[in-house]
Amino acid sequence: MTWLARVLLSKDDLASCRLLDNYAWHKAVWQCFPDMSDADRDFLLRLDWQDSGCRAYILSGPKPLRPGWCPPSGWAAKEIAPGFLQHARYRFDLLANPTRKLVVRDASGQRRKNGRRVPLVHEDDQRRWLEAKAQQHGFSLVHDAPLAVDPAGRHPFRRQGVNGLHVGVRFRGVLNVTDRELFASAFRKGVGSAKGFGFGMLLLQPIF
Repeated sequence: MTWLARVLLSKDDLASCRLLDNYAWHKAVWQCFPDMSDADRDFLLRLDWQDSGCRAYILSGPKPLRPGWCPPSGWAAKEIAPGFLQHARYRFDLLANPTRKLVVRDASGQRRKNGRRVPLVHEDDQRRWLEAKAQQHGFSLVHDAPLAVDPAGRHPFRRQGVNGLHVGVRFRGVLNVTDRELFASAFRKGVGSAKGFGFGMLLLQPIF
């Protein structure tokens, strides 16, 4: 079972709830799942910041509950039909955090388990990143259809008193499913890094 919720908040709503950056949203969305622990996160978040406010999508396994900070008029949720992922071709809209991992070594020269991620800021690198992720996640890009790659956007946030930054890139195009199981997993779990901060959700529209 998979659910999709859409949240619409005005600029005044955002200010009153102090939902002013991606980390604030990351924390607030947990209130939609009061019975879920942090270790068991089972949702994706997509944030579209607009002049009038913010439109957010929440994709989850458990049914999301409308949190107190969201007015009833700004909330809508529906269960995704089981057959939604059975099509061969989709239009997609992906807001991703394309990065590459640098090797980091300790004082003795040993490679550390966790490297350092750096954003990909050139469009050619971003396109290659998407091609690689497509192969990894059971789909291929349809090259006869245009692939729109928006200029990279900066998403600053503040976490526990420390300033951070994610770079977001919006991709829009057409894909073919090549491995149904991998594709379904990517749909539910997301693509790329920073998935808890509003990146990685595949918004899909079947092409019949």
